[in-house]
Amino acid sequence: MFLKGSASGAHNITLRRFALGLFTVVSLTGCLSGSESPLIPGGGSGTPVTPAEASTPMKVKDTAAATGHAAKVEQVTIKAFDGTDIAMTVYYPTLAKGEAAPLLLHSHGFGGSRTTSLDFDEAAQTSEIGIDVLQLAYNEKNKVAGRKGWYVISYDQRGHGDSGGTVSILDPNIEGKDFSTVLDWAQANLPNLGYRTKGNSPDPVVGTIGRSYGGAFQLIGAGLDGRVDAMVPGGTWYDLRYSLNPGGVPKTAYLDGLVAAGAQSNKGRYDQFLLQGLVEANTTGVVDDTIVKRLGSQGSVSYCDLSQNLPNGMTLKSIPAFFVQGATDVLFNLREGLQNFECYRKVNADSKLLFVKFGHSLSSLKIQKDPAGELAGTGAKYAFNESLVWLKTAQNQCPAGLYDKATGRCVIPLKDMMFQFLVQNLIGKNEANSKTYLGFDPVPVPEIAAVLEDSRPDPSAVVVQSKGADRPKLDGLRAASAFTAPTQVLTGVLGVPSGLSSTQGSQLAQPVYVNLNNANLPGCYVGVPKATVKLEAVGPASPEAPVVFVGLGLERADGTKTVLHDQITPIKGYGEKTLELPGISVRLQAGDKLTLNLQGYNPVFLTSFNRVPVPVNVSASVALPNTITDSTGFCGQ
Repeated sequence: MFLKGSASGAHNITLRRFALGLFTVVSLTGCLSGSESPLIPGGGSGTPVTPAEASTPMKVKDTAAATGHAAKVEQVTIKAFDGTDIAMTVYYPTLAKGEAAPLLLHSHGFGGSRTTSLDFDEAAQTSEIGIDVLQLAYNEKNKVAGRKGWYVISYDQRGHGDSGGTVSILDPNIEGKDFSTVLDWAQANLPNLGYRTKGNSPDPVVGTIGRSYGGAFQLIGAGLDGRVDAMVPGGTWYDLRYSLNPGGVPKTAYLDGLVAAGAQSNKGRYDQFLLQGLVEANTTGVVDDTIVKRLGSQGSVSYCDLSQNLPNGMTLKSIPAFFVQGATDVLFNLREGLQNFECYRKVNADSKLLFVKFGHSLSSLKIQKDPAGELAGTGAKYAFNESLVWLKTAQNQCPAGLYDKATGRCVIPLKDMMFQFLVQNLIGKNEANSKTYLGFDPVPVPEIAAVLEDSRPDPSAVVVQSKGADRPKLDGLRAASAFTAPTQVLTGVLGVPSGLSSTQGSQLAQPVYVNLNNANLPGCYVGVPKATVKLEAVGPASPEAPVVFVGLGLERADGTKTVLHDQITPIKGYGEKTLELPGISVRLQAGDKLTLNLQGYNPVFLTSFNRVPVPVNVSASVALPNTITDSTGFCGQ
């Protein structure tokens, strides 16, 4: 690995050792505790477009310059604020003189690179859903006659692909400035770019899309730049401190794997503070506080929750956002998607949230099941998230061509949901009702919809109804599940029993399942559970803080036990702690129940475990989210 900068010899030796011993190739092409706070700033420089303004036609800013052009694709390199090269692919649609079009801005996942061609077979591509939407927006392949294409720009983040510089994990003062530089270039060089009035001034019509690192670039960019009118962040973070270092325990399988996966695109071009953090995570298991706080400032938590004291110059702006998050995503779980949504829903009622099943996966390490196998035979393909959403709805609320009578579900391509959301917020809500413009049957995009873990190979999504204008947090409100009897767990790698069964194949460490009372009520549970967990020494206390991994388990009526969504959270140190568990989206039927599972080691935290094994007694209480009621009655069956 080529290390940019002046890394010490000790760092180089340590990193090479980990590269040889730990950097296992994982299926994660793409990226990598905030509490709710009332201290959210108002619109900042991002004055929202009013409904009246959004319904007006776009206009070009300079009629004389808007000469129109035929479709073309250009590879462009521009200079960032510090002289660093930023590489872009720019797609110009076919436009007549004076005809305006919006811009859709895209960027890639961590370790990836920009999309240099949209001439691909949509049915075969499996890299990410977002580029399907780029294809729809550009409207040059499989053209829809009823509309013109949009401008599309896909660019390499610094330290990736053909761009220069080093990776700083979307620092607002570095990659955030790059975002604005790209928009500056677009305004100066896209002759027929569409404008509307925003705050009594002409403002370009801009949407953004991407997943993972490509989701977070939107949140950072939109927090700094008021020119974004709608965004679709997929599978991304709210707070990197939680994502990568929950409870002060580094998630080293992903930290190591991300560096390994990015070796080709990044070529070792990492900022020195990231290399330092990687070494600390794999050796001492404790990452320096200055690094942790810097990572916290590089997510929406820094402007959604001011009590976190993470100033970085970003402000929350009233932008409609469509968040898509995966339940089995062991890097960014549902909790972070819900936190991002709740932040934006407070300032923009048009924001949306969709929980799907899949996301960042460690399936190649056999820690998780292969999503492609899970979706075999369903008509969907694995492409970071499901390509089809099976929404349980009434037949009269689903276009005839999308309704599957056998299952009673409206089968909607996810790319269509995303594109329709962008059209509604960039082109106008009236246009969004036009099948002629979209090229497909429009469907109502729910405010919140959740794919449920319900034992189906094509899991069902249900609409989660709002509970008032201020949209309360889906949280552990029903303290219905508790256990008090202590359970002994052996921490460290010796806490991995032998004899794994096929039903536990999604985890290397065989969990200990502990029954919870009142956790067997049928219904759909969507939200964030809370747990109070107490760790007590068995015999003399260990000088090393014990680490135990806790999560919810799912036991079906037939006795099958699994770790729910493959999600687990570390608890470090003796004593009692209260914490939020990863978000859940599950349907319990008669005979099913939720349990608490305990592990002394977990492979997602590869090198983060007790070097000196120590037994501990664990006791806990769990508060589950309230059950939801859907309009079809599916959750009550």
